Amino acid sequence: MRVLMKRRVRHAIIALLVLCIIAGCSAGNAVSVNLPAETTKEMDQGSDIRIDAESADPDYDENAELQELRYLMNLNLRYILHDWWNGDKIYVFDDGSSYYNHEELTRQQQKEISRSTKSFQNWEKERYLYICMPDIRGNDENTIRPISHAVYCIAAALYLGYYDESITGVSAANARNMCVRLISSAAAIYKENKKNGWGEVWQSPLWAENIGFAAWLLWEDIPERDQKNVTGMILREAAYVTDHYDIPYYRDRDGNIIYEGDTKGEEIAWHAKILALAAVMYPEHERQSDWEEKQGKMLIASTATPEDAADSFGFLEGSNINSDGTAVNHHKIHVDYMTTICEEMGECIAVYRLAGREIPQEAVFNMDLIYRALVNVDLGDYNPQMAGQHFYMRDAAGNPTDEATMPEANDWGLHWYANCYLTDVMADSMELDKEIAEPYKAAVWRHLHLQKIKDQICRVNEEGVVTGQFFREGENDFVSGELFQMHNLVEAYIINGVYN
Repeated sequence: MRVLMKRRVRHAIIALLVLCIIAGCSAGNAVSVNLPAETTKEMDQGSDIRIDAESADPDYDENAELQELRYLMNLNLRYILHDWWNGDKIYVFDDGSSYYNHEELTRQQQKEISRSTKSFQNWEKERYLYICMPDIRGNDENTIRPISHAVYCIAAALYLGYYDESITGVSAANARNMCVRLISSAAAIYKENKKNGWGEVWQSPLWAENIGFAAWLLWEDIPERDQKNVTGMILREAAYVTDHYDIPYYRDRDGNIIYEGDTKGEEIAWHAKILALAAVMYPEHERQSDWEEKQGKMLIASTATPEDAADSFGFLEGSNINSDGTAVNHHKIHVDYMTTICEEMGECIAVYRLAGREIPQEAVFNMDLIYRALVNVDLGDYNPQMAGQHFYMRDAAGNPTDEATMPEANDWGLHWYANCYLTDVMADSMELDKEIAEPYKAAVWRHLHLQKIKDQICRVNEEGVVTGQFFREGENDFVSGELFQMHNLVEAYIINGVYN
């Protein structure tokens, strides 16, 4: 049985489904989706498609938020399909340690594959893209996660119909083929399909869900052999989470810290979302009820407070956020991990709604508490020198600004506004801000944070051109940071669409 909600979340789902899903499925075949009509005009990928500063700010109505968001996402897609796609990438292969649970390589293989670089420039000539060394593939976060975010973003733009080849400089047909090739390549080197492949590790459910989500949207374009590889990836990763993943907790029921300085909230939520994808893609699978029961428990555990652990849910063995809605990671009260917990849970919402199903109520459990913390918690509670300040910053007069902060220095940098924007969109769309005063409602913050993102993406470089990137050198210390920010914009677009 699905875990029933007992506290806080009482938000009704009132929006109509905005996308059509093809009916009919079986345990071995994924539910497929209709694709929007689009132009297939070819473009020269070798041409200079950089956008100059004068054309970076289109003459759009400032109130047309989604139109502006589509424009910004296409600018970043241009970066992904050119600079990221053609640039050298460093891939690391884990050597088979027990932590990652990979089969061991020979010493010679380990020596040969320790590090290597490669781009995807020859994608048209290869059935599977060159990911690390021939026949031996990269299998760690730095290898697979950027790929998973890239295909998620490209596929969503094509499926949802906002892909604009006049901005990206790559025809929709080529973008589709590139995305399918990369999806197929990543699935082909999953451990179900390739010896020493990636999978069944700490973060692999996140990668598998993003890759599987992209495949779901472009299912009819994926060759049958690669559809089978994707299915094998999703079902094995779902089995791994269902059968072998023990839900972790930051603190136990008695208040003892188990993982010093490290909430497990976002990790639990990213494990849960592969179960959400499996449930909607394979609704007649014999393990459907197992997936959804485990998913429900995990989502509640992800945002459980000490009070929840004490008196609300019999299965909870501890908590992962504080009573005030804050979360600890990297030994800090960390704004990025508060928003990332919401992001991972929001992925479950997006998946269920795109499939035309009612979302599990567990997917929004305590999200309102986290959002109130972002807006209202006084940071002086954690750093006396910041008394009167908040995660979402206000000016001297108390008015909302576009900046975010935290009690200590942010070790990821201070430019992760897409996390905030996505959380704002969820709070606004699902009315999670009911207990927040009018001047500080989510609708105010989402506008401010989107403008901050616009300032980032539309910046010019030293050559006077707009690259479409979120970050400049020194602004981001996370290998997947650029693509993760774009992923958050795409998820925000989906959440907004299925609720409005």
